[in-house]
Amino acid sequence: MRLGDHQPSRVLLNATVALAAAAQQRDPYLINLVFAAVPGREIYRRAGLRVATPAELEQPIEDRSLRLLTDEERRDVAYHRPGRLGDLLFNWFD
Repeated sequence: MRLGDHQPSRVLLNATVALAAAAQQRDPYLINLVFAAVPGREIYRRAGLRVATPAELEQPIEDRSLRLLTDEERRDVAYHRPGRLGDLLFNWFD
């Protein structure tokens, strides 16, 4: 979707944990997205989703973030080494 600033945004959904977020691509030559504020966030909340903020998603991954993952998921994290919590939550690393 494009908003008033004409910057394309993507709404991300992690249905397993009922989490919504948004991201924007700042550089068309890089695959890394920048997490952004979710437009119309109240709509997602009414649908029962938690809406993540960019600050939450930009946090580095800590051991406590990995506790609920399966062994296979932890191996994926160890192999791909996602840098941000948002990368982990939205599988933006493989």
